Amino acid sequence: MRTGLRTFVRLTFGNWLSVSYLGLAAFFLVFGFGINGSYVGGLLGGLLGLPTLLVLVTVINSLGAWAQGTAVMACVVVFSYTFQAFLLGLLVRAVRTRSQRAGGVESGSRGGCPGGAA
Repeated sequence: MRTGLRTFVRLTFGNWLSVSYLGLAAFFLVFGFGINGSYVGGLLGGLLGLPTLLVLVTVINSLGAWAQGTAVMACVVVFSYTFQAFLLGLLVRAVRTRSQRAGGVESGSRGGCPGGAA
């Protein structure tokens, strides 16, 4: 179980694409709701999590008014961003694996001088 959690954390927070996505989402949410109340930032933050957020909000709306509280919606937004960051991590790993299998650049090489001289 520990390796599964470690893999999840590494895929969700351990690559540049997922971290950039989460940083952008946090920026839009803080800018939209925290600092000056601009709804543009909140709207962009909502659009960033749209595919998963739309499905989860539809499920919550079908449950009734008791599930539509602020805390539940905040948890849904955080789960949506985390799930999409995980999917981006899977995408990055798949691209890296495919490029390495196709004979692409190894992860440790930097190009360097011809003939392998340093």
